[in-house]
Amino acid sequence: MQTRCFKMDWLIPTLGIAMVAGCLVAATTYRELERQAHASETCLATLDRLSHDHTLSLVLKSLHDGEVDQAAQRLDLLFCWDILRADAELGSADARTQAWAEDSFRRIARVRPKNAEGPAADSARDYSEAQADAQRLLELALAGGHNAQTR
Repeated sequence: MQTRCFKMDWLIPTLGIAMVAGCLVAATTYRELERQAHASETCLATLDRLSHDHTLSLVLKSLHDGEVDQAAQRLDLLFCWDILRADAELGSADARTQAWAEDSFRRIARVRPKNAEGPAADSARDYSEAQADAQRLLELALAGGHNAQTR
């Protein structure tokens, strides 16, 4: 009988310690995975920004080389992609952010010149599609009362 009580006296605290240690290991692993995910998101955002900056530098180089029409077209395309990205991200935004974005879209639509047809090269289809989508989105926002997400 003494042996049985002795074994039970050690079994319960040992199981308790094992459970606490297991929970600590699980929490530490979860925290490390969250940190890695956040680091990956930060890296992706930085790389995206650098890619955008590289494209802007190419547009600036085109301007310096005297290719004004081509640079304007590329700059307009970058702008349209930014508008389309902002619209796509609005789905997960709160109501206040959506209202601000709609107001910004309206202000942009008032001052932005209408799209001309894209360049005559093979990439004209890509240019005109992105530009046409952004133009439609801005016109919808300018019409007022409509959410930019509803197209």
